[in-house]
Amino acid sequence: MALKRPLTVMLVMIAVLSGAGVAREVARGWQLAHYNQALAAGELARAADYAGDAGRFAAAYALQQAGKFQQARIAYAKLEHSTDISLRSAVLYNMGNTYLEQVAGIDMQKDADRALPLLELAKSSYRALLRVAPEHWDGRYNLERALQLLPDVGEQKVMNVEGRRSPVRTINSVDPEGALP
Repeated sequence: MALKRPLTVMLVMIAVLSGAGVAREVARGWQLAHYNQALAAGELARAADYAGDAGRFAAAYALQQAGKFQQARIAYAKLEHSTDISLRSAVLYNMGNTYLEQVAGIDMQKDADRALPLLELAKSSYRALLRVAPEHWDGRYNLERALQLLPDVGEQKVMNVEGRRSPVRTINSVDPEGALP
């Protein structure tokens, strides 16, 4: 009789804890189902209400789609060091995309001082992505696009300018041996 009471109390405690765990998992599954429905419907604001990294990613993506690139990058930066490789890849890819999208709205001839740093940051984001996920073909393509807009200095011909004493070398994008236009 003395053993029945502690055993009963212990079994009741195990049942209560198990029930709480099951209830938590059911609630999490319900939340996840609503998150997926919101994404499928394209309702990013509703998906952003989901707790956790997935909700933060949806909120950052909603900012990006609204053209609020700086706020989107700030939101993405909070997820940049995630241990989930697929989430981290998506964050780095989208950060690079925010830079490229912002450059698309800038006149490269008139406002190069704003566009060039953004292109460098885009290239940096895509390179970080390819270090994490080398098989990410969209990231490779976008890096190539950014390189076409702004080639790396190391890929351009470097030549010494005669009569210049400075050890600084000048970069010339035109072939010095070819005919001038």
